Amino acid sequence: MTDAAPAPVGFRSLPVAFRAATGIVALETAVGLGFSLYILLASVFGHPVHRDKGISEGAYLLVLGLGMLATTIGMLRGRRWSRSPAITFNLIVVGVGYWMISGSGRWALGAVIVLLGVGAIGVLVRPSLYQALEEHHRRQRAERG
Repeated sequence: MTDAAPAPVGFRSLPVAFRAATGIVALETAVGLGFSLYILLASVFGHPVHRDKGISEGAYLLVLGLGMLATTIGMLRGRRWSRSPAITFNLIVVGVGYWMISGSGRWALGAVIVLLGVGAIGVLVRPSLYQALEEHHRRQRAERG
């Protein structure tokens, strides 16, 4: 008689939809960090009209980007807490996309951004995802002893 091996506790054991949402959040994180570094470096080393405003805006966005990075790492590790900040960040993303559609006239890019944000939120608020994360957490705890 053989005992079945326990299910793996890694990232691959999480639902595909959660892994897709993690990919979206990772992409948003990379773009957010890149944009914040661009603003910060352009304000320090370039010739901006308002250097202090650019530096403070870049530093603020860098702090937000680092929070997004922590959220992405949490999602990659299957941490339950990562859902809430990921939803919050994606609400901001949807707002940015809406502004791009209505305020800046970049409707095509704005529509893509809104769809990514709404898609990630749609996945992250599903009760089945919450249950899968709870089960993942239980298995991680049991594996640690």
